[in-house]
Amino acid sequence: MYKYLLIFLFLTFTACSTSAQSTDKHQLAQPTILIDASGEFRAPADLIWFQINLNRFDKDAEKAFDEHKQLERFLTDLLLEQGLNHDHINANPISISPRRHTNDQGFETNQRVSIKLADITQFETMQILLIKNGFDNFSGNFSTSMQKEAREKALEDAVAGARRSAEILAGASGMTVGEVVGIEYTSSYGPVYRDAMALSVSAPSDGGMLQFQSTITVQENIRMRFSLID
Repeated sequence: MYKYLLIFLFLTFTACSTSAQSTDKHQLAQPTILIDASGEFRAPADLIWFQINLNRFDKDAEKAFDEHKQLERFLTDLLLEQGLNHDHINANPISISPRRHTNDQGFETNQRVSIKLADITQFETMQILLIKNGFDNFSGNFSTSMQKEAREKALEDAVAGARRSAEILAGASGMTVGEVVGIEYTSSYGPVYRDAMALSVSAPSDGGMLQFQSTITVQENIRMRFSLID
């Protein structure tokens, strides 16, 4: 009986000792604060990506494909006549698939051509040119040549914003912000776009609104953890 009593007392003392050590460690741990922050930078919208969609439909797959190739060659010549840089023209491969148009069963081709316009005043001129030559399925998006620089500035803004928020919260709690304990960031690198209004077939084109400086807002998100000092 005494043997079991001694074992019970030993286990009880060990449990209390472990609990006390855990409490001491928790009390000694450095308090921290976790902040989610966003940063922004407005970059000049000095580029336009122009998307042109080519498609043809016919009951015969070979005929639909041949007509599409003719359309593709015509567009290629048209773009080269405008003096566009070859590196600024990209085209997806032609795809063809069965389709039903109203009551007609046949085959439809599809292809997207992307054009980078460094001179945004060309946007309206290109639309009128395409409309006059039978193309009516296109759209445009503003972009910027400063994407890398804009993302870096947005990250700097996010870090500064995170520290400001931490200082406000810490000050309200009677503490001060210490060193950075950790940062979480997932790169959002990729094209930055903003819709550019496409002209309708009957819309006038005098380039009026494009003379004003436009910008694109680039945003980055981070999560930062700061230590807190009493």
